[in-house]
Amino acid sequence: MQIASFATFLGLLSMLLSGLPGVRAAEPAPPPTDTPPTLIAPAVSTGTGLLLEPALTLPEFTPEKFAEAMATVGPEKIRRPWTKPVVTLPPHPRPDAQGLTTEEVKAYMVKAKDLFDRGEAVPVSDVGLISTQEDVIRKPMLNHIAAFSNSVVRAYLLVQRTSTDQGWSYFAIVQDLTLHPPLDYFAEFRKTGPHFEGTSCYKCHSSGPLAIHPAREDLVLDAPLAAAVSRHIAEQPRSRFFFPEDSPKPPTGAPLALKFCTRCHDDDADRAPLYQLQSHPIRVLVDFGYMPPNRRLKPAEIAELKAWLERKP
Repeated sequence: MQIASFATFLGLLSMLLSGLPGVRAAEPAPPPTDTPPTLIAPAVSTGTGLLLEPALTLPEFTPEKFAEAMATVGPEKIRRPWTKPVVTLPPHPRPDAQGLTTEEVKAYMVKAKDLFDRGEAVPVSDVGLISTQEDVIRKPMLNHIAAFSNSVVRAYLLVQRTSTDQGWSYFAIVQDLTLHPPLDYFAEFRKTGPHFEGTSCYKCHSSGPLAIHPAREDLVLDAPLAAAVSRHIAEQPRSRFFFPEDSPKPPTGAPLALKFCTRCHDDDADRAPLYQLQSHPIRVLVDFGYMPPNRRLKPAEIAELKAWLERKP
């Protein structure tokens, strides 16, 4: 998702928001019975040669300076106590909805932002690996990521800034679960509210929300929460990407047809196909050993992938 560039809503939006009362981020819950998620492995390059730039070590960040920088968003909004990693949203006003309206989607985005601003979300705070390794930005990217859900949506809020910015930017994702497959909406918050985005977000989010991968093991404020939110993201259903008229699907380039990738990323697989447009996250996630999720690619497979990534359109 590009960072720098993500009407007052109609009466229907106001009515919908009024029907979504506040919730508590850390509501009482019985002790979890499932196995706690494994903590996210440290981001260490495996030396594949896939990265366009050397891995950033971020020596300017001690854990103390990192925590101080993250707290500028408002210390009361982060490091929240929690029993569940995902905040439960109120039931949807239309119980039989088959496809949410764009006003309803925006209302959920506004609700997520409102909960965060009131200190009622449970955000993961980290320096994100993907944006840190971005071949264009190449700056540490500070993130607060919070997850929300009810029976009709999965929603995420991303509050983000580069290490040199002063203010924080807000972005949101809402997955409409009333459709099969679900439909993913991405938006940047502007002065007028959420503005749907597609073209730039699709570069890294072809399969929906990305798992959390901190750039350094000590640059995440709550490692168990990061692992729990990442597991929630990994369990998301196969979905489709919403492209608004003013932000259409960009040229994708060639599809990734290598068998060790298409086992998961294909037209009839668990995740959407990948294209040359997604070269950046492919390079990063494979080099740091996060993809494939259950093994490391063999040297011959790395060579195949590298040749495909370097192929000119």
